[in-house]
Amino acid sequence: MVSILRAKYVFKTVFVGDPAVGKTSIITKHVMSAFRENYIPTLGANITSNDYVVENYGVTLLIWDIAGQEIFSRVREKYYGGAKAAFVVYDVTRPETLEGASKWVEDLKRFIPGSIPMVVVGNKIDLKRKVSTEEGEKFAKRLGATFIESSAKTGENVPEVFREITKALVSKVTKSS
Repeated sequence: MVSILRAKYVFKTVFVGDPAVGKTSIITKHVMSAFRENYIPTLGANITSNDYVVENYGVTLLIWDIAGQEIFSRVREKYYGGAKAAFVVYDVTRPETLEGASKWVEDLKRFIPGSIPMVVVGNKIDLKRKVSTEEGEKFAKRLGATFIESSAKTGENVPEVFREITKALVSKVTKSS
């Protein structure tokens, strides 16, 4: 049986976080079912897309993978333009990346008007953690964001990261119409 979509939405989303937290790896695992062991830094931004169906709404996420290196801080404002949601990623093996996540949220709030759905992602749960789940949950709660821990390597919870943001975006747009 073929389902008829109520509408088709396209949303720009941004992945932010310190270098080497796994932003690109999460996206690659989800979109291409692949994982690279070696770290290759993102230069500027990489853009990909993926399609979803949520509550009979067709949704395309335009996924902007924003470079975490400080050298790109001057151009980030342009990359944020038009974003409707954000993924804030940190590495559970490096506590300083959770601290750095606050800076990324400030950046988002400075350059994206209004309130947008956010998912805080504690990545690399397949490794020996140094940041507790409770610390990540507390950070996300302060932001009013959804919290998910994932492993880009094993794929654990990676689909849920995208599902949560997509559901939040559809909910936001359908409530306002």
